[in-house]
Amino acid sequence: MAQVLQCKSIVRTFASGPLRVEVLKGVDLSVDAGSRQAIIGVSGSGKSTLMHLLGGLDVPDSGTVQVCGKEMSGLSDAERGRIRNQSLGFIYQFHHLLPEFTAVENVAMPLLLRRGPNEKALDQAREFLSRVGLSGRMRHKPAELSGGERQRVAIARALVTRPRIILADEPTGNLDRKNVVQVQELLLKMSQELDTAFIVVTHDHTVVESMDVTYQLEDGKLFAA
Repeated sequence: MAQVLQCKSIVRTFASGPLRVEVLKGVDLSVDAGSRQAIIGVSGSGKSTLMHLLGGLDVPDSGTVQVCGKEMSGLSDAERGRIRNQSLGFIYQFHHLLPEFTAVENVAMPLLLRRGPNEKALDQAREFLSRVGLSGRMRHKPAELSGGERQRVAIARALVTRPRIILADEPTGNLDRKNVVQVQELLLKMSQELDTAFIVVTHDHTVVESMDVTYQLEDGKLFAA
């Protein structure tokens, strides 16, 4: 099975006044295409820091992060941005939809940023909104959607580029139990259909149980949970 992400011995330290806090102390992780991995850990353990590094939003002090064979810290900001747009999708606890745009326009945004044909991007956005069960809500703006619907729009936006990897940081954190189950089932379905790897930071045991493997981030390192 093809490996789509690998990090080796990554270290990340932050300064807090005169103190230096080593948040990550040599993290190793390998991710195969289509695999589903959960990362758990107490608040403040460095989970979001790790996700930022995996997504090329930050670079480690030492160690390497490779996405689809490309070492992220050796690239320019523009090159990392291209990899994020082409190979990575992001889902957050808060949907981060643009309020002035419709659901279909929000989903199409990553494709529109590539400056391809607008109508093709919108067609693909419509396809993915239908896949997440929102074919009847395409022209609605975020304020006209429920919390669960907004999160499904965010999932469609993350998937519309058919990325190799989805990085999801507490994707069900603001949802009720019914919507948690719906989002979980949707992520599993999309993983199988698109052969997309999922790395999910979560506190939700329902989500954890649906993953192939679970890691715990503790004292700056990842351990099999």
